[in-house]
Amino acid sequence: MRLFQNPAGAKVTRLKLKRNQGRLASAAAVMKKSWIALALALTASLSAPKLHAQITTPDNPDPNWISFGPQLGFNIKARFNHVGNVNPMSPGPATGGDVDRTYDDGFVHVDSSGDAGGQTWNWGYQNDSQVQGNTLVMHSVSTADGSLGKNADLPDGFDLAFGRRLGTVRGIKWGAQAAFDFTHISIWDDDPFSGSATLISDAFSLGGTTPPQAPYSGSFNGPGPLLGDTPTRTTASETVAVTGERKLDAQVYALRLGPYFEFPLGERCLGRLGGGLALAVADTRYSFNETISYGGGKVVNNTASGSGAEFNAGGYLEGKLSFDVTSCTSFFAGAQYEYLGTFSCNAGGEQAQLKMGNTVYVLFGLQMSF
Repeated sequence: MRLFQNPAGAKVTRLKLKRNQGRLASAAAVMKKSWIALALALTASLSAPKLHAQITTPDNPDPNWISFGPQLGFNIKARFNHVGNVNPMSPGPATGGDVDRTYDDGFVHVDSSGDAGGQTWNWGYQNDSQVQGNTLVMHSVSTADGSLGKNADLPDGFDLAFGRRLGTVRGIKWGAQAAFDFTHISIWDDDPFSGSATLISDAFSLGGTTPPQAPYSGSFNGPGPLLGDTPTRTTASETVAVTGERKLDAQVYALRLGPYFEFPLGERCLGRLGGGLALAVADTRYSFNETISYGGGKVVNNTASGSGAEFNAGGYLEGKLSFDVTSCTSFFAGAQYEYLGTFSCNAGGEQAQLKMGNTVYVLFGLQMSF
């Protein structure tokens, strides 16, 4: 943690434009790969009729199928918890000397003499405004625990599924399928937050000494100007303003297993309904860079990042419509509801939650039967 000033508005604007351009490029790359794979699958399907004729039987025509296509996700959300939660420094007890004390804007530590005479040369501070009369004031703030929510900007990915028709009941075909889904999610937030905090102010005696100009940092071995090592403490409630940015990136890998039912909707159209078990692993990374302002101009920079992977189990329901273009090739479009719960990632004193409890996907692509 260190003190710094907020960046200029123009710089922030350039950073936002650059970030948005990167997110658009990433989404375009994923969609481009999906369309290339779809084109390859269509090319392969044009040469499939001869193979189809060889493996089809009157009792169970085209028992197997495979499909591939892009998918777009909706209602995927992030929750940023403990926003502005600075990992507190260690100002130590309210009274007594011969103690190592660390603050947001300085430190008072024991020196090589063992703080002989109740004074130490092992101290440092950051701002000239901390000198108040014959004292040097150190500050430690414990900020409020804020929470902010944000929706994902249309995550993209792909769906690859394999199925087998197992039977027919009253004209309705039924079978089982297994599918693999990949979704890339990036959620960025820069909403400001304000709340209350507890501010500790410890005043140390300068003993009539004029301190070196800030910033200053003494050493354990010294020598140097002496500072009293026993504080006079006051606590107060402060209003803090938290600005900056938070970013959650996730790669979600999901496996779906379950039955499905197909029913004719015309000579070349089929409807499909299915559902079952969904298993997923989310590889997540959370990072933030925040500026916390309090006490009439005091500023603290709070920055951290963290990553991890988490497994969740849930379920899904889907509906599709398909249109045959050849005897073994069809195009499909549909929607899927998926429940995968919440994935969490911690960084510093904060937490990001990826909420996929009510996700809706739009699917479209190519299916081949064999």
